[in-house]
Amino acid sequence: MRANTRTRWQIGLGENNTDLANTLALLLDMQPDMRCAGTAARCSAVLQLAHQLTVDAWLLDLALDDGSSLPLIPALRDIHPSAVILVVTGLQSAQLTQQCLSAGADAVLTKDGQIQTLLAALRDQLTQRQHPITPA
Repeated sequence: MRANTRTRWQIGLGENNTDLANTLALLLDMQPDMRCAGTAARCSAVLQLAHQLTVDAWLLDLALDDGSSLPLIPALRDIHPSAVILVVTGLQSAQLTQQCLSAGADAVLTKDGQIQTLLAALRDQLTQRQHPITPA
């Protein structure tokens, strides 16, 4: 077995709704190929986590406790250049979607979608980026 293989993708989570963050973390941990590497509710805490963790992807709520996470996207891209960044928001706007994509997000999903849609989009992006995992 190679030294740098993993059995699960590591996902960082920026979400200011505590109940939703806990639910998403639990659901990620229940997936055979994913693990929640850490959660944060504030932009400043997401940046702190980014410097502490090695992740394959970020699920990032657009509105965190201390403001918009839009400026975080290029910062996360600088810290983790190959990480997938999925923005999740309750707002639906073509302009907002374009702003997120222009900032470096890989995809923008609405919170009114089903969790299976979110997980499928995350897997799709991770697979496209060729983040290898080795089945257990």
